[in-house]
Amino acid sequence: MTDAKILIVEDQRIIAEHLKGILEDLSFSRIRFANDKSSALQAIESFEPDLILLDIRMKADLDGIEIARYVQDHWQIPFIFVTAQSDTEILRNALQCKPEAYITKPFKETDILAAVSIALKNNREDSFISIKEGYKEVKVYLNSILFVESDKNYIDIYCRSNKYTLRNSLEWFLQQVNSPRFTRVHRSFIVNKEMVTKSSRNTLFISDREIPISRKYAAEAKSILRN
Repeated sequence: MTDAKILIVEDQRIIAEHLKGILEDLSFSRIRFANDKSSALQAIESFEPDLILLDIRMKADLDGIEIARYVQDHWQIPFIFVTAQSDTEILRNALQCKPEAYITKPFKETDILAAVSIALKNNREDSFISIKEGYKEVKVYLNSILFVESDKNYIDIYCRSNKYTLRNSLEWFLQQVNSPRFTRVHRSFIVNKEMVTKSSRNTLFISDREIPISRKYAAEAKSILRN
């Protein structure tokens, strides 16, 4: 756990240093700061953090929420909101970003330890796959994947906000993820069982997509419905 890289995005240096001190007391040493949206995005690109501690309201109003949405769309890096905000509307907007945790100021060391430990456990090494996108390698967290579709020699990995196209097979994908949450329901489809919202006799529904169930994989599909 202590090898994890943590990015603190906070425009008040004294609070950022306090957070860093708590993390160092908890044996985390790979820590970096950012104090606005621009420096945060640069740090994410260069530092590639495993976790982000993110203040909601900085100098540019709700910059933290904007950063969180951008992170979800482009990296799927887990993040924790750290804030003094108590406004109901702000909190509602923040929670829609689906943070790993939400810590209010003034915070305690035990709050930080619990939130960081849970976030890292939920996003441990075997919870993502690394894929090539252009010239860079991207972490795709398994809990962000909705389903995978095969099209001849390519597969499309559909996530909550992104789609990744790879020259590979569904068999390769299952070997890479090695996770019981994914199952094949059709010669052209693998689904994340945790993302299935409803079903009919021959169809699974994930978000607004209809995934066909073939006779060959009907037993696997039925096991999803039973659970």
